[in-house]
Amino acid sequence: MSDEPARRLSAQASATRATILSAARQRFLRFGPRKTTMDEVAREAGCSRTTLYAHFRNMENLYGSLLQQDAEDFIVEAESVLDATESARWKIRRIVEVTRETYSRNPVLRLASSGDSEMCLGQVAHAFTRDQERRIIDLLRRVLEGGVAEGTLRSIDPERVAYLMFHLGNFLVERETAGQGDYDFDEIIGLMDEVFARGIAKGSTRR
Repeated sequence: MSDEPARRLSAQASATRATILSAARQRFLRFGPRKTTMDEVAREAGCSRTTLYAHFRNMENLYGSLLQQDAEDFIVEAESVLDATESARWKIRRIVEVTRETYSRNPVLRLASSGDSEMCLGQVAHAFTRDQERRIIDLLRRVLEGGVAEGTLRSIDPERVAYLMFHLGNFLVERETAGQGDYDFDEIIGLMDEVFARGIAKGSTRR
């Protein structure tokens, strides 16, 4: 017995879900999720309320699903950095660059990260940003552990150094994508890169 009918139904459901998320994105960018109703998303997506609720049970679920979809795209791109044959220093710099690129082109993620009370659902956005923080710090930790293992970084606490790197880098990315950066982004990230490299590179000294 062929599985083709089931595959067609699954593909149709995935396409419908993608259409709904795209419609929600457009509404959220114009009005924010607080001022958007499920009926408005259904109209924008060209589907019935029944279809909409078959995919998303409420606005919080819809908004969270959109954040999660975009976050997964970002994490996949960031994780691909770990497979590169470049140095740990290059990988750290690239993860910061990927973060900047993602948040520059994705206002929904940027607004969720900033906690804008008008343009995000606070509780959902907070849970999302905390999860993103955990995942990015884990990526940086793995890069640092690799650097220690390959002998390019001295013996450090990868978890705590990753935490510090994340919060400093995240602060700079947030200011840059909000148009509030005080210095050229590439220049300031290069400086951060140099400061960390001198501090954790194998053979570096501390007073």
